[in-house]
Amino acid sequence: MSKTTYKDIVENLELSPHPEGGYYKEVYRSTEKVQKANGNQRTAGTGIYFLLPQGVCTNWHRVASDECWHFYKGDRLILEIIDPAGSFEQLYLDNELNGNSCFQGLVPQNCWQRAYCTGGYSLVGCTVAPGFEFEDFEMVEQEGLVEEFPNNASKIRHDPFS
Repeated sequence: MSKTTYKDIVENLELSPHPEGGYYKEVYRSTEKVQKANGNQRTAGTGIYFLLPQGVCTNWHRVASDECWHFYKGDRLILEIIDPAGSFEQLYLDNELNGNSCFQGLVPQNCWQRAYCTGGYSLVGCTVAPGFEFEDFEMVEQEGLVEEFPNNASKIRHDPFS
């Protein structure tokens, strides 16, 4: 029996390249609408498959809604998060339940985030509520984030693959 590769998963799940890095496919979009505090109407929730292959780290980005990440298959995924006050944390999504790994984790709305796989690939899901819209998605250059959070400069600039 041959080992599943990330390319097998991309093909079987019909994933497409994502602008932040990796591959994705939207698999759920609620038909219900909600009104956000700013008055914008959004879908109540969305869900995607998201795959990060070895050596790919997403660009720093943020979403204007809460994003719950779910681990499905592969190797440990590390999520790095900077909240609006500048606090930095790492979440570890993995197959194993231990002191620092879990099956799902939350990135609260408007937090900067990036993700990377520690092995061959990580297949995860992301559920967003209110639902994801690209107009509520923002990427930032690394140095722009350093200017905003100079106390986290070494963590922001850290190359996870070096």
